[in-house]
Amino acid sequence: MQNNELLKPFPRTFVSMDFAITDAASLKPWVDILLERPLSSLADLKAWIEDWSELEGVIGEDSNLRYVAMTCDTKDPKKTEAYLYFVREIQPQLTEWDNALKKKYYASPFRKELDAVEFGRLDRMFSVSIELFTEKNIPLDVQLAEMSQQYQQTTGAWTVEFDGKKQTMPQMSRYLYRTDRPLREQAWRATGERRLADAPALEGLFDRMAKTRHEYAQNLGLKDYREYSFKAKLRDYTPEDCLQFHDAIEKAAVPLMRKIAEKRRMEMGLPALRPWDMHVDPLGRPPLEPFKEVKQLQDGTGRIFGKIDPRLERMYGAITGMMDLDSRDGKAPGGYQTTFEERRVPFIFTNAAGLHGDVTTLLHEGGHAFHTISCRALPMIWYRHAGMEFSEVASMTQELFGNGFVAEFYRDEEQAKRAMFEQWERVVDIFPWVATVDAFQQWIYTNPGHTRDQRAAAWLKISQRFEIGLDWSGLNPDVKKYSWHRQLHIFEVPFYYIEYAIAQLGALQLYRMFRENPRKAVDSYLAALALGGSRPPKELFEAAGIRFDFSHGMLSGLMAMAEEELEKL
Repeated sequence: MQNNELLKPFPRTFVSMDFAITDAASLKPWVDILLERPLSSLADLKAWIEDWSELEGVIGEDSNLRYVAMTCDTKDPKKTEAYLYFVREIQPQLTEWDNALKKKYYASPFRKELDAVEFGRLDRMFSVSIELFTEKNIPLDVQLAEMSQQYQQTTGAWTVEFDGKKQTMPQMSRYLYRTDRPLREQAWRATGERRLADAPALEGLFDRMAKTRHEYAQNLGLKDYREYSFKAKLRDYTPEDCLQFHDAIEKAAVPLMRKIAEKRRMEMGLPALRPWDMHVDPLGRPPLEPFKEVKQLQDGTGRIFGKIDPRLERMYGAITGMMDLDSRDGKAPGGYQTTFEERRVPFIFTNAAGLHGDVTTLLHEGGHAFHTISCRALPMIWYRHAGMEFSEVASMTQELFGNGFVAEFYRDEEQAKRAMFEQWERVVDIFPWVATVDAFQQWIYTNPGHTRDQRAAAWLKISQRFEIGLDWSGLNPDVKKYSWHRQLHIFEVPFYYIEYAIAQLGALQLYRMFRENPRKAVDSYLAALALGGSRPPKELFEAAGIRFDFSHGMLSGLMAMAEEELEKL
């Protein structure tokens, strides 16, 4: 299959070819056609859903193009303004229209005749969306989007003068891999102090966000924002299930993480580990340098995908022009994959700084891109995104499948083994960190009206439960107290975090299959990806030949496998 065949276009059949969005008024005629069209048969209803989906694609692409432009250059006021114009002026109108269209769908007598397998998930999405709509929340949506943008602008400007030059946070993280311990400490302190300079502003911003979210839930007659989030995310599991998962993590993952840390302490010959001792090679070998130029990162990752399976390499090759990978001043932090909805094409954004973690990130975002490509033929836009519990399986699985082939970036076997070992360390570490963030968010939103001091105390108490116990003596305690400020999910996408741990369980199960039979594992993986979001996460796990199970038994079995992999290396 040629690349152009993989990404073949889907020409418009409803919206005119020359239409482009200028403002909300320009969209109104298309929405009116949909709202006024009579639905006299089942065939009418299905055709209407497809036309609506096409319009959603046009809108989604416009919105995502603005978001990408802004995150690639947060310093350009025109790009920020274009994005905020959409958020402030177009989105509120869209929210109202979206609800009106869903109500029209819901009221159609032919809705009950739709095939339950094909349309069941859509029906649930729309029903919940109608239930969770109130006009009172439209201005709150705008405020929350603006506040998220303020967070990005604040953190995107985090730079320090260090080592004779101005450096971004991803660039500063390289120093934590250096063998010179006093240099690592200086770098750690410099970044900590820089973040602290914005702590009062971010505390104020988060106070407003938490208060607005509580009001959002109250406007819907719900107890708190946690209840709203679980409903809105269509979760088939409860907050209590998550709390039990935290317990399983404390029993099965935290001891292994502490064991790995103790091995590190002994290898480094230290009385205790300090915060700047966690990334350096414990045996004092120089930092891994997988690449110097972003092009080398891009090409090497492509070769890894080729080693896993030629089908992945073909998909990756089709999208190499749809990436912005290097770290630079004014670029928003983090990494993401988004979809240009009308073209149904993925775009990958990262902040690569020459670390092995950048290879892992590109493997991860590549997995999201394969998901986008694998399900792009699904006619309904709502099915071209899966629940996060499974969409993160798509990405995390590639980190594990690709880990065995990182020699593409290293000249000698010892370096490749080191990189592989570090990846397995990260696999173990993710569980305690996810539990920390999720437990903290559960505390935040079930304690509305809390003070900043109470919030800081909750963060420190929860952290203590899931951490290795670093030596913080003599350090500014505020650095630890506000360390959650760098986790953008807490600010921008509340309650989107436990999914990473659930998905890691799925990815580890697929890796176990891959060890036995690589072809079968990739077949299972791609079969599940092709379903997009047309099924609930549990069924998508089953389609991939794995179990949706976050019990202590499942986690401890997978941690035993991780320990075995670590021992092999």
